[in-house]
Amino acid sequence: MWAHLVARSAPFQVVCRAKNCAHNGGVGGGWHSGAMTVDGATVRTARLRAQRLREPDLPDAPAVVGHLLAVQGQEVRPTLHGLARRVAPPSRPDEAGAWRSLDGGAVLRTHVLRPTWHLVRPEDARWLLELTAPRVARVMASTEKAWGLGDPSAGIEVVAAEAAAGPRTRDELTAALVAAGAVAADAPGIAVSHVLMHAELQRLLISGPTPDGRHTYVAFDARVPAGYGPLGGRFDHEAAVVELWRRWLPARGHATVKDLAQWCGLTLTDLRAGLAVLVDLGEVVEVPGADDLDGLTLVTTPAVADGPPDLASPRDDGVTPAAPSSPDAQGARTADLLCAYDELVTSYGETRHVLADPDAPEPGRQRAAIHTMLIDGRRAARWRWPRRPPGPEELELQWQRTPTPADLAAVAHATDDLRRHLTGPPHTAPDAVAG
Repeated sequence: MWAHLVARSAPFQVVCRAKNCAHNGGVGGGWHSGAMTVDGATVRTARLRAQRLREPDLPDAPAVVGHLLAVQGQEVRPTLHGLARRVAPPSRPDEAGAWRSLDGGAVLRTHVLRPTWHLVRPEDARWLLELTAPRVARVMASTEKAWGLGDPSAGIEVVAAEAAAGPRTRDELTAALVAAGAVAADAPGIAVSHVLMHAELQRLLISGPTPDGRHTYVAFDARVPAGYGPLGGRFDHEAAVVELWRRWLPARGHATVKDLAQWCGLTLTDLRAGLAVLVDLGEVVEVPGADDLDGLTLVTTPAVADGPPDLASPRDDGVTPAAPSSPDAQGARTADLLCAYDELVTSYGETRHVLADPDAPEPGRQRAAIHTMLIDGRRAARWRWPRRPPGPEELELQWQRTPTPADLAAVAHATDDLRRHLTGPPHTAPDAVAG
């Protein structure tokens, strides 16, 4: 069934140095570079580069979302900070600038891939929902059963009609549902979420403008172009799985099939079949893991497998990659203030441990901050999103090990970067943005 995709796809023109790499359940027939194996340190470095947390060169926040394909986004403000950090320094937006991408519709926010908020580009919303919505609905079913939630069809009709007339907040849609008798006045909030999420999965609602920082819903077709983006005018499940791999992997460095499965919710069978297409085309290589990744087969692109580019050399498009925006260029340490749901964290399940530092154990959940700080790519502390732009030494940190003077200098640099992000033109803080 999948073979027709090999015939109609155009493979990258690459030359690799070894052939027929198939280790520990790999898809077989793959190519790998002369590096032969990768350990956690190699993978960690490749991921930081691929995700543009090192040498950021993307032109704006929508380009970051497109590069990553989808970005988990229930914590809106920390997520926008994460997008801004991946933009080339000369073009880097402050918080208000990043927020305008969402407000204006260049970036959309909806439930896709998993039963949680994600940011996507308009041209990717339709095909990603068509691909993943059925499985998201099945995951939601157990929660709905536990709460005794029934068929949402009547409520979906109500909210779709409301959104067709113009942007509506959750409160406005809730009032319409109650007035129509689709939801009881004293129903728990999850009853409304149940209706809204199903309307999103059925491609009837999508995020609208954000007046005063409030999330609104509009009709899906008002903000999403017709067709299925890179797939064209017709949806094809197998082609969509191949496109998922083709878009997701270059922004993730090295990963396993199980990593992608936990990110997108699709079956391992589907994902292995799609991967095999790209291996046959030479667009993906298989590399066995070593040391802390021993026993795993990772996949990556030939460009990543053959090593990072020379930063002094122009890319194929003639652009010289930007220098690192953190002081690691001078040999100092680098601190990354990541949202708890940053794609460097949530993109991986099976190999997520490469960020762990054995000398910095994870704190218990009680009173722990949710966001993650890395030092040189490894977990070192938790941090809280500040109530106001932080000054020197004002960021609330929960260290997982004793910091060194070099660590504190890196944190000061990262805190200053966060302060600059937050001190742009006034904009109502969207803390309460919700579904």
